[in-house]
Amino acid sequence: MWVVIVLFIGASEGFSQGFINLNFESANVSGFPTGLVPATNAIPGWIAYIGGSQVDGVVYNTRPLDAAEVTLQGTNSDSLTPIQVKFTAMLFGSSIFGPQQGAAIGQTGQIPLDALSLTFWGYSSDVSFAGQALSLVVLGTTPDYYIYGANISAFAGQTGQLLYTVPPNSLSIIDNIQFLSSPVPEPSTLALVALGGLLLGLRRFRKIA
Repeated sequence: MWVVIVLFIGASEGFSQGFINLNFESANVSGFPTGLVPATNAIPGWIAYIGGSQVDGVVYNTRPLDAAEVTLQGTNSDSLTPIQVKFTAMLFGSSIFGPQQGAAIGQTGQIPLDALSLTFWGYSSDVSFAGQALSLVVLGTTPDYYIYGANISAFAGQTGQLLYTVPPNSLSIIDNIQFLSSPVPEPSTLALVALGGLLLGLRRFRKIA
């Protein structure tokens, strides 16, 4: 089991200007138990892409066999328990047996004027804004997902597409996207926090022993 290293240092309240449905809880999938759902219902505010081309459908509550797919996993999913509340986005690149294609979701909006960082929960995504790749830092881990952060300060106030992409032969989980007015901790800071947590744990263990 993984151990949480740090959730976020000095995190402030998340907010968004222009971006919507950053936790995927706005889905309207009534009448769609499983299978293909219109993207406008499954992931409002977001655009789904397969192989770089926009698609109109999102797979709900199941996973593809070999093809690349954008999916939404809910509480009755046969593939994934949602990370937060009812829904989590899950992207699948095609397998070695299908046409080699990636999958992506993107949304165009304005980065808040005082945003310094972007955080999200999930696993294994390439993230870009306005075509510029964001350098991700792992802020912490849990038994089910990573906590990622990226410095977004250079884009504060700018309008562009926030894009999450997964290449062929890979999968990605995305949830709880936030823009924060707190900076992403430097790697050295994260190392110190991890060391401090380890020493505190040893100290408590010795007291118990």
